Amino acid sequence: MSLHRIFTVEELATDDSFRRWVMSPTPELDRYWQQWLQQNPDRAGIVARARELVLAVHEVYRDDLSDETLRHEIAEITRLAEERKADGRVPFYQRAIWRAAAALLLTGGLSWLYYTTHNVIAPAGKGQEITLESEMLVKINPTELEMTVLLSDNSVATLAKGSSISYPRHFATHERRVYLTGEAFFDVAKNPAQPFLVYTNETVTKVLGTSFRIKAFEGDNTEMVAVKTGRVSVYAKKEYETSQGSKPAGVILNPNQQVVFNRKENKLEKAATANPVLLAESAVQKDQVFDDRPVAEAFDALAKIYGISIVYQPETVSNCMISAQFNEENLKQRLNAICQAIGAGYDMEDGRVVISSKGCN
Repeated sequence: MSLHRIFTVEELATDDSFRRWVMSPTPELDRYWQQWLQQNPDRAGIVARARELVLAVHEVYRDDLSDETLRHEIAEITRLAEERKADGRVPFYQRAIWRAAAALLLTGGLSWLYYTTHNVIAPAGKGQEITLESEMLVKINPTELEMTVLLSDNSVATLAKGSSISYPRHFATHERRVYLTGEAFFDVAKNPAQPFLVYTNETVTKVLGTSFRIKAFEGDNTEMVAVKTGRVSVYAKKEYETSQGSKPAGVILNPNQQVVFNRKENKLEKAATANPVLLAESAVQKDQVFDDRPVAEAFDALAKIYGISIVYQPETVSNCMISAQFNEENLKQRLNAICQAIGAGYDMEDGRVVISSKGCN
């Protein structure tokens, strides 16, 4: 069995081998598609959306689904989505809500896009995670709320609604590479020996340790990178990938600067200042006040407000108290402040914050 070429979402969803892997995987199929994913890690988001579409169609038709019906329904869903794109509207499949939207469309006989007039939202915090054999993970945010994604190098990505990110469970020794579709704010841990690279459809953003936002939805005519702190290098993806060792021409951004990649003109355009709204980690103000409270209470409150898991030993921190007020501080700043106050430390492991503490007298 030879490896497939790069697929679109529709081609994947209607491919017999892919559908059998989703619905009735065998060891041979699993090895085949895991190998394909290892060779095409930047297509992990497409795989996730195609998988959800296959599950959605099978869920609606149950046992009455023929190959012809499947292909017809998927083609029709995709056609309607493309019509939305042609009209200047974002196709629903780019919002990573395949199962809910597709089920509604199929149930309604595909006579109109139910999604355009109804608010189809998955439960808050119920993002999808797909684990690949190559230790690549995919996080998809189908909710109206932002999603906090913790990376193994202690970096944090705040994922906007309708966005997806794929990243390795553990980064390579020479670089830290992630793939983004949509919008995210990154707070990257500094490591000059291990550059952090964000790949989108059209750009590659390279940093050593800084905070910045990338907006790169598939249906938009532009991609944008705005820098809050530190220094960022942004390259046109095609030039970066074909540079063959030589340093391609990119755009250097300093704090409060932004660059826009124009897809029609295929070029990067730098702006002197960035929109202040883009420089915030979160669109939602997360005010917190702790007045001589147990630190366990602070950890639990922080976990709840960011939708993450914070692991600590209750017995060890039982005598630790904290007084703090947070307004515009980001997640890492809050963790640093709390841990410094009680002489503790933290690491991000397997998508969780793990607190290390010797306790308090």
